[in-house]
Amino acid sequence: MRKIGMSCLPGFLKQYGIDRSLEIIKESGFDAVDFSLMQYGLRGKIYGGSEDEFCSHFDAIRKKAEDLELEISQTHGRTCMYEMKNDAYNADAIEVSKLDLKATSILGAPSCVIHFPSTSVTGKQTSAFMQEITSNIFDSLVPYAEEYKVNIAYETFGAANLDGSRTIQYFAYPDAFMKQFDALDTKYKTICVDTGHTHEVESFWLPSPEEIIKNFGKNVTLLHLHDNDGKKDDHLLPGLGNINWPAVFDALDEIDYTGVCNFELIYNLGKYQEDFARFAGRYLRKFVDRRGNLKG
Repeated sequence: MRKIGMSCLPGFLKQYGIDRSLEIIKESGFDAVDFSLMQYGLRGKIYGGSEDEFCSHFDAIRKKAEDLELEISQTHGRTCMYEMKNDAYNADAIEVSKLDLKATSILGAPSCVIHFPSTSVTGKQTSAFMQEITSNIFDSLVPYAEEYKVNIAYETFGAANLDGSRTIQYFAYPDAFMKQFDALDTKYKTICVDTGHTHEVESFWLPSPEEIIKNFGKNVTLLHLHDNDGKKDDHLLPGLGNINWPAVFDALDEIDYTGVCNFELIYNLGKYQEDFARFAGRYLRKFVDRRGNLKG
């Protein structure tokens, strides 16, 4: 039976606090959690504090998860790694990501998801420019990934909003993605397939989520599973969009995927957020056991 996980995103953590968030995820029937690090910054209490405070903070989270028998299967780091003509921001993004890798190691997770530079921020640039700035970022993180023995996880990309219209993220092109992945000179690297990102650019004649999984093969060890209608990255419950989920599970079998089926759902439901988590746990357990066949 496949393990199921839930992304514990900043909004959830802010609403319930860390301990209660982990308790809710476990009580809702999930086996694992994708713990967000996006709420931490260099000038905050934890990332801007002492070494002892940093280590104690994340060690306490790890122990809480262990007590709950909840696996921290991955973490989520920065989603904006680059801004044009903003050297201070770009330097901070790298320093924060170094700490994200350290935190991931203390939490006992094998991988930290870090986004590529976004076309929404850079605008349309040459391939050489996008590859160069991205290599500069991730090459600088390699020594820390190797020191902490944590994988840098590249996440598949989708569409960008540019000048009021949808366009393709540069790194949504599989060839561009794999060129960058192959160029990273370390064994501490992996791929997170985000089904929603990938599906929203199928309409641009790019590969489907199941095709991407098969194409990237055993490099895929992490998942961000969620649904949409192929037009917008809505982070919906699977079945509320039009992804071909049985084909996704067939593709996972084809590459012998043994990792967690982690779901990255975004619903801002206020006081009903906990109720939704409990419903999602029951629904997603059946969804995974039925291999995405909602008619079964």
